[in-house]
Amino acid sequence: MNKIVAICELMRLDKPVGIYLLMWPALLALVIGTQGSFQPLQTFIVIVGSILVRSAGCVINDLWDKDLDGNVERTKNRPLPSQKLTSTEGWSVFVVLGGLSFALLSLTNINTLIVSIAFGAMIVIYPLTKRFIAGPQLFLGLTFNPVIIVYAMTEQLNNPTILLLYFAVSALTIAYDSFYGLCDQQDDVKLGINSTAIWWGKNTLKVIGIFQALSMCLLGMIGWLDQLNFIWFLGVLGLGLFFIYQHSLADKNEYLAAFKNNHWASLFMLFNATACYLN
Repeated sequence: MNKIVAICELMRLDKPVGIYLLMWPALLALVIGTQGSFQPLQTFIVIVGSILVRSAGCVINDLWDKDLDGNVERTKNRPLPSQKLTSTEGWSVFVVLGGLSFALLSLTNINTLIVSIAFGAMIVIYPLTKRFIAGPQLFLGLTFNPVIIVYAMTEQLNNPTILLLYFAVSALTIAYDSFYGLCDQQDDVKLGINSTAIWWGKNTLKVIGIFQALSMCLLGMIGWLDQLNFIWFLGVLGLGLFFIYQHSLADKNEYLAAFKNNHWASLFMLFNATACYLN
């Protein structure tokens, strides 16, 4: 039983915010890419795939960082640094998650398989970028991003909204993970780990605001391109209110709360898209 609990902790199933931060944009891509004409099986694949991919990302992150996490107060009790699980057990969990992901991909098409392999490789590489890229969150924004996979699954790779939504989600991811980076800024400096919070320094909140504004502009362009009604644009403005609230939290050094609030912001945009495309 202790091993099962530790495996769930390794996959962060006890902390589902990360799943939501992947799943809501994936469902948003499903709604926008198909203009509301998606199938129940596609919804199932997106939901289960989000859980598997996020879990696999957490496992590979902890495998690469197991020697670093023990030196950070927030992460020292994770299953690998605390030795609740061995590295071999961690790799076994990762392989199982990978196998389940491929089984799920067998329900899709060849384009989805090819794109997913490419993004899977990026997920494996991402934890290492903290060691040699000044702003690893920029790489994360391009990696922890389900848009192209979902568009491939629905045979919408030629849809003109694909890049707009991909970079909108990228900008949102860079912004919220920079909030997260602010939580560990002091520990990261001591360990020599890079983050945008360290790179941007005192300008971090300003740059986060720029990325958030960029995401709103790109979402607005999607509304214009798909000729959506005023509800969409009101929703984009409503997203801005979430961002204002997040910065108010950050001003009080509540960076983790600001990070977590993005789950609600993404869910809000999913509801907004549903209202516009399924009316």
